[in-house]
Amino acid sequence: MRPMTPRAAAQYLGLDVKTITRWARQGYLPAHPLGEGKRKFWRFLEHELAEWLVAKTNVQGLA
Repeated sequence: MRPMTPRAAAQYLGLDVKTITRWARQGYLPAHPLGEGKRKFWRFLEHELAEWLVAKTNVQGLA
């Protein structure tokens, strides 16, 4: 399992790269920062994004 870049995560979720990075900084999206200070390199794990997406989607009525 390879970590995803912000660009790959944005493509996976259908969002803009800037949104992905902003949400990662805010702690809204599950992400793993690499480096220190303001300029972190963010990486994402696909299974965490999939779980986050399911939690944020109202799928109860679709079962």
